[in-house]
Amino acid sequence: MVPRATAIAIRVHLADRASRLIAMGSTCLLLCLTLLGVYLCLDLRDVAWHNARRNAANLLAVIEEGVGHSLRVYDFSLQSSARLAHRADIITLDPELRRLAVFDTAVAGSGLGPITVTDAAGDVQLTSDPNLRNRPNLSTLPEFQIHKSNPDAGLILTGPTQSLLTGERIIRMTRRIQTADGSFAGIVYGSIRLAHFRALFDRLRFDDGIALNVFHRDGTLLIRAPARPQLLGQSIRASPAHAFYQAHARGEFQGQSALDGVDRVYSFANLDDLPLIVTVATDVDSIREVWIYKAAIVGILILSLCVLTFGLTILLHREVGRRAAAEASTREANAALAVLARTDGLTGLPNRRSYDEHFAVEWTRAARLRTPLALMIVDADHFKQFNDRFGHQRGDEVLKAVALCLQQTLDTGGLSFRIGGEEFVALLPGLDATAAGAAAERIRRAVVSLGIPHAPDVGGSATVSIGVASADPASGNPPDGLFTAADAALYAAKKAGRNRVRAAPPPAPPTLAMRA
Repeated sequence: MVPRATAIAIRVHLADRASRLIAMGSTCLLLCLTLLGVYLCLDLRDVAWHNARRNAANLLAVIEEGVGHSLRVYDFSLQSSARLAHRADIITLDPELRRLAVFDTAVAGSGLGPITVTDAAGDVQLTSDPNLRNRPNLSTLPEFQIHKSNPDAGLILTGPTQSLLTGERIIRMTRRIQTADGSFAGIVYGSIRLAHFRALFDRLRFDDGIALNVFHRDGTLLIRAPARPQLLGQSIRASPAHAFYQAHARGEFQGQSALDGVDRVYSFANLDDLPLIVTVATDVDSIREVWIYKAAIVGILILSLCVLTFGLTILLHREVGRRAAAEASTREANAALAVLARTDGLTGLPNRRSYDEHFAVEWTRAARLRTPLALMIVDADHFKQFNDRFGHQRGDEVLKAVALCLQQTLDTGGLSFRIGGEEFVALLPGLDATAAGAAAERIRRAVVSLGIPHAPDVGGSATVSIGVASADPASGNPPDGLFTAADAALYAAKKAGRNRVRAAPPPAPPTLAMRA
């Protein structure tokens, strides 16, 4: 069982308005802090992803421009060489002049591979590098056969592979050479050194977790940075990513790499006039690392603030609860003291102070309602002799018995009081003198029926004498007259021999002079 004081404290605590406001305020603050933490973490995530996409887009533009420019310039040289190789006016030139006329010397110094012209049988006829001594037959190349059978093959890129001319790792580029009547006359063969693109990519500065890729449109990986030679030449043709590249000119998507299985975000572009796909792949984990570390710091700070707020709220809530409990205890004590101040400690009946307050209230009510108000004064007979004979403890028991008779015998609405010593008063709202006298007689008989022993010379048992008076407060008579009349009736009862009820005659209505 919960102690009564604790239960009261709990009820007061829960009902206390300040405690409720503190609880509501702290709950709102904790909710706001939590929402702030969630917002900051989400914002950090969005910023990290936005920056990753922006950086990827910038890198993609740079790579697209660099790779595309290098290949377009080189392809332009190939087309020029293919167009000039079988012009009649150039064929008749001195071999060195013919070489200078066919090949673009600016390209020869750009870091790209040498350009070679073959005849229809695949034998090397001219090279842009006069010092090149290795001149194998190129008819065994797959693209040679493609150009021979397909006049519309255009530019063909192949690789990465090893150059038949220089032995370097290259990406091969070929175009068809044809005569004026459109018949096959050989191919023009060029190569892009992979070292050229590595040097191009090395000049770029990008974060860890980013990979730059150049794919052939058939899905073959041609170039990658950071360099992973074991991946070059592998194909992603069967992957969903390649299907996405084929379906869109440029765009962005997230997925697992078909080469190493790493989850990445891909920004890509198809080079319109070249069979190449350029991609910038950003590792998803690297993006997460950027914002999760900061989000963890924010989360720890928010959690610390929430714990601190919760702890302070508990302390404040407890302090307010203690204050409210103390105030409630004080109010309860004051209420108890107020009750004690208006209650007779022996009999439990209201005392003289309570009688005065109730009499004023009942007199005012009776005057307003125009109803009579009766009053009886009850006095224990020969009470001093009882105390002298039986002792004060027995005398106290007699007073308690009389008080109990008053409470049990009075009709509903009657109020009983102990106003001092062996004297009791009862207020009877709405009763005239006759009805009040009947009530007093029932009380007298109730006391006699208790059979409390008394001295033989006073009758042998304890009795009471009662004086009754009734007044009409609306008539204008003074309130004090009612008590005076009942006291006079009590005196008359005692004078007549005690153990009697006497009623005072009705008061005379006030004269005009008195009313004035």
